[in-house]
Amino acid sequence: MKLFVDVGNTALKWRRRDGDRVAQGGEVHARDWVKALDIPLSSSPPPESVWVASVAGPEADRRIAELVRERTGQEARFYYSREQDFGVRNCYPEPRRLGADRWVALVECWQRFGAGIVIDCGSALTIDAVDGEGAFLGGYIVPGLGMLRNALLRDTADVHVEQANAHLGLGRSTGECVHNGLLRMSVAFVTDVVVELRERLPDTCKVLVTGGDGEELSASFSFDFLHLPDLVLDGLERVAARQE
Repeated sequence: MKLFVDVGNTALKWRRRDGDRVAQGGEVHARDWVKALDIPLSSSPPPESVWVASVAGPEADRRIAELVRERTGQEARFYYSREQDFGVRNCYPEPRRLGADRWVALVECWQRFGAGIVIDCGSALTIDAVDGEGAFLGGYIVPGLGMLRNALLRDTADVHVEQANAHLGLGRSTGECVHNGLLRMSVAFVTDVVVELRERLPDTCKVLVTGGDGEELSASFSFDFLHLPDLVLDGLERVAARQE
């Protein structure tokens, strides 16, 4: 049994694999790593190896490593971004400063499809591109939907926002105006970037959508895409398979 963990800024996703079968998986929205890792680390049988792609920072990684050691007796195997791996070349001057989640998603994209655009709709909304030669061209990072809503409500006086199903049309209440406006702004940004990148990349390049808000955002996209919610875990499994 192998455990794969994707540690984001505000959520943790995990997958337990038994041979060719995914035995168990889940997602926890919390930065309490003891709580977030309780189920994957306490499930039986204990994992033979634990692989982690983390963007939570050194202190969180240290705590996660301690938890894995305490619960399983195993040393967590962290994978961080590299200058070059699996045919993908990193354009960052300091390669490790590229988030490991973005890196393994790019590796998975290129290994499966070649040139492509990866849109990760998490707490941050990121867009990254890799060309047909495996060169990471660069990317964008902007606040995700949840972060945008929180910032607007925190810094705006007397705005009360009820739950609403967002769409691209005009809002008819304050809540609708907020939800629709933020959705439209995010969709417009993503669409503009995709149109620009498709002028540099092959016309047949894939656009991959992942992340917790991927389903909500992509419902309003006017371009073709593939929704792969576990792209980061897929990439982590790929890099781990070579190093086992």
